Amino acid sequence: MKNALRIHVYLTLGVLCFGLTLPLLAQTTVYNNSTNDLARRFNPGTSEIGNEIILGSTQRYLTGFSFEYWGLSSSPSSFAGSIQARVEFYLNNGSLFNGYATPGTSFYDSGWFSPVGGFTPTPRSSIVFGAADFLAFNPSSGGGLFLPASDFTWTVQFQGMGVGDSVGTDLYGPPTVGANFGDFWQKIGTSWFLMNNSQSPPYASFAADMMAVAVIPEPSTLALSVLGGLGLLILGRRLGRKE
Repeated sequence: MKNALRIHVYLTLGVLCFGLTLPLLAQTTVYNNSTNDLARRFNPGTSEIGNEIILGSTQRYLTGFSFEYWGLSSSPSSFAGSIQARVEFYLNNGSLFNGYATPGTSFYDSGWFSPVGGFTPTPRSSIVFGAADFLAFNPSSGGGLFLPASDFTWTVQFQGMGVGDSVGTDLYGPPTVGANFGDFWQKIGTSWFLMNNSQSPPYASFAADMMAVAVIPEPSTLALSVLGGLGLLILGRRLGRKE
């Protein structure tokens, strides 16, 4: 009886793990700029800023994205304002600035958000997006965002800072997976400008990571995998009864 119960438990856990991890099989880092810490901070104020990046692999369904930020306030435990952030991904198909195509078509917009519990002062923290966060942009699948190009711009913007509050990004580079440039895009009004910072060297790439898979299984595929798992569970019960 104990052996039968043990078989049931193992098979049940196996089925659950198989069904949950199937969409993330062969997940690959397609961009990593979180290794070479320049030990510098960038304060964009309320401007939208971003890096144009080039992915280092061919996987095109984004299942994970994270970026680092810092936050300071006159109070060590809370901000004076109600801070929010917003992340967008753009194709570089906009009008030219000094001969370079600016961010144009937006293919992902997180909208304004705050993490659970809100933003609090921190020397360094990360905001992490999972496959489910991209579901609204790819509703026919189990999550993941289709990346229509290997070269695009990701941006972040902060708002809601009160008196004494500062929030910004950490500077890293060069990336260990993929590539970027030593400058950054900044939106002023409705126009994009290519900018350099005053650091030496003038390198302004922001800490970020991206994970992707080659294919997101269709819902029917997931359903078949679960049904197959249930079949294994039933078989396990029969084996248990024979003991």
